[in-house]
Amino acid sequence: MPIEAQLAALDAATALPASSDAMAALRAALRDGPALVVARVAKIVREHALEGFDADLVGAFDRLLVDPIKTDPSCQGKLAVLEALDFGAYGDAAPFFAATRHVQLEPAWGPPVDTAVGVRARGVLALARLMHPDLSLVAGMLLADAASPVRQAAAEALAASGDRAQAGALALRWTIGDDDPLVVLACMNGLLLLAPDHALPRLRQALHGGEDGARELAALALGQSTRAEALDVLLAHLEEAPRASERAPTLRALGLQRNERALAALLRVAATGTVPDAEAALAGLGARRFDAGVRERALAAARAHPEAPRLERVVAGAFPVDGS
Repeated sequence: MPIEAQLAALDAATALPASSDAMAALRAALRDGPALVVARVAKIVREHALEGFDADLVGAFDRLLVDPIKTDPSCQGKLAVLEALDFGAYGDAAPFFAATRHVQLEPAWGPPVDTAVGVRARGVLALARLMHPDLSLVAGMLLADAASPVRQAAAEALAASGDRAQAGALALRWTIGDDDPLVVLACMNGLLLLAPDHALPRLRQALHGGEDGARELAALALGQSTRAEALDVLLAHLEEAPRASERAPTLRALGLQRNERALAALLRVAATGTVPDAEAALAGLGARRFDAGVRERALAAARAHPEAPRLERVVAGAFPVDGS
C-alpha cells in the first residue's frame, strides 16, 4: 500500500485514538510500517498521551536502526519515536543511549550530511531527565560533537541535571569557545545555574571586555537568569559602562528580567537617557510587550524625553499594535 494511503488509513483509524481498532492499527504500523508512517504514529501517541505503547515504540526504534539510511532516511521516524518516549517519561535509558551514539551520514551534493543530529540531541536530553549516572560521560563527549545543536543539547542536559559537579565541563567548553554562539550561551546559562559563584565574576568580566560578541552573550545570559545577583550585575554595568555601544546589550537584556527593578531602570533611561540609550531601553522594553501596562508606561517615558517624536516611533516598532 502506498505511504499516502497508509497515512490516510491511520488518520481514519485514529478519529477515536483510544478505541481498540485504532490501538491495533497503531501497533501494526509501528511493527511493520515505513519510517514516515512510524513518525505519524509516534506523533499520535505523543499528542494523545496514549498509554501502553512503550514496547511498540522501542521496537520501531530498534527496527529503524537497521540499515537506517534505507529504512529511515532523514531520521524522521527515529526522532518522532524518541520524542514520544521522552514525552511519556519512559524510564529505560537504552534507546536514549543508542540515540546519543547514532550518526547517519547520507549522500548529498558535496560531503555526506549527518541527519541524526536531532536524534543525538533528544537522546542526551532524555538522559538528563532520567538523571542517569553516566550523563556526565555522555554529555561530556557530545560537547565535542561535530554538530552544534548536539553540543548545545549536551550543555543544556548538564545544566538540567542540577548537579554542581557537572559545571566543570560547561566551564571548559565556555573557555574553549564555539563557532556557534548558542553553544556558548548554553554553557553560560548552565554554569550560572550550577555554579553561580563561579559564573557571575566571569559574566561580569565579559560585560566589561572588549569583544562585542562575548558582551552580547554575557548580557543575554544574565538577562535570562532569575537570580537577583544577575540583575545586580546588569544594573551595575549600566552605570559603569562608558560608551552607549557597551550599554546597549545590557539595556536589551534588562527587558528579559521580569521584575519591577529592571522595568523601572529601563523606563528611567527611556525618559532621561541619551537618545541611543533611550532607544536601546525601549527595545528592551519591547521584550515585555505582552505584559499588561508596559506599552503604556514605555510610551509615557518616550513622551517625557526631549526627543519624544523620535522615541515614539521606536515605541511603535517595539510594541506593534497587533501584538506580533
